[in-house]
Order: sequence, then C-alpha cells, then structure tokens
Amino acid sequence: MRLLGQAAGPSALTESTSPPVVPTGEGELRGRGTAADGLVEAVVVGYGRLESLEIDPRLLRRGTGAIADHVIEAVRTAQDDELRQRQELLGGDIDQAATRRQLEAVAAEAWRGLDGMIGDLDALTRRFDKR
Repeated sequence: MRLLGQAAGPSALTESTSPPVVPTGEGELRGRGTAADGLVEAVVVGYGRLESLEIDPRLLRRGTGAIADHVIEAVRTAQDDELRQRQELLGGDIDQAATRRQLEAVAAEAWRGLDGMIGDLDALTRRFDKR
C-alpha cells in the first residue's frame, strides 16, 4: 500500500543555518530506510525531506501504534543514511548539531502528516478485524 509519494515541496525548517553546498554534478542524495523486516520503507532527499513512504498491508494487523513506531524508525534510518552519504561526499565537514536539528524538524513535520494517516489506518484495521 503506497501511502505517501512525492511529498509536497521542501519543508519549512526553523533552523537558520545554511546546509553545506553539494558539489555540482553530484545529483540529489537519497537516503533509504526500512523497518519491521522491510514492511515499511522510507526514502528521503534534500537533507531529510521525506520523498516517499511505503507500508506493506500486512503491517495493518499490528495496529496503528506499531505502524507509527515503524514509520518513525524507517524515516530516521533513511535520514541517517542520507546524512552519512552527504558526509562522505563532503569529507565529513558537517555541523552535526545543526544537521541533527534540521532532521528532527523534518521528522516532527512528518509526524504531523502521519497523524492524519493513523486515523485512516485505524479505520482500515477495524475493517480487517471484522472479517
């Protein structure tokens, strides 16, 4: 079940520090993360901006609380993967504290969006439980 694809535009981060410049020609980095033995997959770009999120329907039986935990785990893993790639590309000279704050802001924004999806997933779970 594809729940989120092509997140709308860059997130408005409260952090005022500018991210490091990626050398031209390198393309946009993509971080990938999974959780729940691959039942949840997240892809982030542009300093942790969520690009896509896929949740396997088999996960619906575990309930919305578990789904939310797995989504957060997959997004954080993807953000860490993107950050690791960026550090390798730039030679490790990244302001870790500022980058972590930016990633946390993106995660908080993603959580707000997931809150609405959790209600939908809860309704689906109840429907599956009736079968």
